[in-house]
Amino acid sequence: MHYITLHFFVALLVLSILPVKGAASNKDSVRYEILMNSKLLEDLKINASLNASFNFTSRNLILLSSTDQFYLMGWGNLVPFGKKAKPVIGAFAFTPDSILMVIRNNELCYMDSTGNLSFVYKLPGAGMGISAGRYVMYLYERNSAKKKNALYALARGGKYTKVLEVPRPITSVEEYNGDILFSTENAVLRYNPATKSLKALATLPDKSAVESIALDPTTGRVYFSAGNLTGAILDNSPMVITDKLGGTLRYANGLIVFNPKSRLMIRLTGLETAINAPPPPPVTKPELEEKTEILTNASIIDLVRNQLSDDLIIHIISRSKVNFDLGVDAMIALSDQQVSSKVILAMKQAMRNQTSESKL
Repeated sequence: MHYITLHFFVALLVLSILPVKGAASNKDSVRYEILMNSKLLEDLKINASLNASFNFTSRNLILLSSTDQFYLMGWGNLVPFGKKAKPVIGAFAFTPDSILMVIRNNELCYMDSTGNLSFVYKLPGAGMGISAGRYVMYLYERNSAKKKNALYALARGGKYTKVLEVPRPITSVEEYNGDILFSTENAVLRYNPATKSLKALATLPDKSAVESIALDPTTGRVYFSAGNLTGAILDNSPMVITDKLGGTLRYANGLIVFNPKSRLMIRLTGLETAINAPPPPPVTKPELEEKTEILTNASIIDLVRNQLSDDLIIHIISRSKVNFDLGVDAMIALSDQQVSSKVILAMKQAMRNQTSESKL
């Protein structure tokens, strides 16, 4: 496989690195590797549309799928894996012990030893997403027609249990040091099951929906995609890596970006040097508990400026510790900053609830 430095990548793909914080970037440190493109698929006579999902086997081969067939990719080749599946293959992921779990309409299935998909559970809805944690699998709803979309945890040998709900579709989930990172709307959120705290890790400055997130498990760096944009989170702010290519993200010896529409998959390496900032240190569970954020008026104004919906802001308020100033002058200031009356009512209710709890 062929490696080309970012200097040539700019000419070929117009890749741009634009740090939001203004940090300098060493562009020549970034390299890219083309793992798959439309020419390879044409040569292999694979004309089927590919799903956005992809994963890694225990042997570090890449698993892709069309609507009815899985493919293993490695060494410049794609070969069918398992038997043809009906109905349509949706999202899929490997369990920690390497069992392939597949969403098929509103069913959770696994691939058995014969290569067939076998039914496990009926799910709350069709088209759910799935991802692997260290000990559990995560199932998540991504239905824009629903008023609430839930995230579920599936333990080995047990049924799924609801972890949380949000007012918009959940588009991607990662686990890191006991935290659950997930994307919804234009935000990447962090939820700690131990403290039940929910906070915005980063939000995009416009209403572009975050489609996928990926985590570098060594550094804790979080990457995201939205439309044709792929970026990284730096000091709780998004920075653009490229505004020419987005898609499904995974991290494995570099950031892999897969765009099924353009039938292109690339791996980017050297990103930490290009970002030119020290990676966030690994965070332990006690540290997370100590650093639970207390929401203030300024926190709410920041969420509004970053264009989170009222429903999502209210949901964050309901799951957080708060210390709001609800005096007359503060209420006027909130209104001047475009904080809606709906959100202000939620702030008042949160303060009342917290006061009541402290008296118990």
